[in-house]
Amino acid sequence: MKVSHFKLSMFLECPLKYKFYYIDNLKEQCKPKPYHSMGISVHDALEKFFSQPQRSLDVLHNLLRKHWVRQGYSGRTEEREWGLKALAMLTNFYHSVDVHTQPEMMEESFEVKLDGFILNGRIDRVDKLSDGSYELIDYKTGSPMTQEEVNSDLQMSIYWLGLYHQHNIAPKKLTFCFLKNNTTLTTERSLEQIEEKMGFIKKAVVEMEETKEFKPRLNRFCHFCDFALLCPLFVAVQK
Repeated sequence: MKVSHFKLSMFLECPLKYKFYYIDNLKEQCKPKPYHSMGISVHDALEKFFSQPQRSLDVLHNLLRKHWVRQGYSGRTEEREWGLKALAMLTNFYHSVDVHTQPEMMEESFEVKLDGFILNGRIDRVDKLSDGSYELIDYKTGSPMTQEEVNSDLQMSIYWLGLYHQHNIAPKKLTFCFLKNNTTLTTERSLEQIEEKMGFIKKAVVEMEETKEFKPRLNRFCHFCDFALLCPLFVAVQK
């Protein structure tokens, strides 16, 4: 079985949603969301920006316009609002970092065979630091997290595993770059923590493979779920 953070988190969030998406193949019911399209656009712009010989703010803004994803918006007004948010994020980012840094990797895909499953994903950025160690960086366009959430984040552990098993790099620093409020939070992973997360992932994969009854699970994303009207638990709660 191939497992990504997206796939794993969906199963943990709601097994029935996982079934609709991956087993019943109802992906076509998932409509593009404004925040998702904006996020893709910003990530694409940043990836292309760090490969440019000239890295001015105008270059960054023009890359956003060139790679802008025009899906999920209710109309031109809403699209413009999200576009201005994206421009503001990139402007603040440009003025707060060393834009002349040359990342070791950008948008690095990985697919590694582990114990009984294949782990895959895509890492936003990896920098080689002055002491020879590595920093794994993940851009976030959504709401910022707390330090406690960052310290226990499953996605970063998955990315650590991907980078280590594909490139033999154990990143010293794991940094979230929250573009919405222009802040960063950094954490690390010990080998003990990685082993613990590996055990957690393996257990979840076994559950994914062996589950026969995919029960719905109420969570904070229910009201935004594309499968809400197919969910007996959600429909019952609304009555």
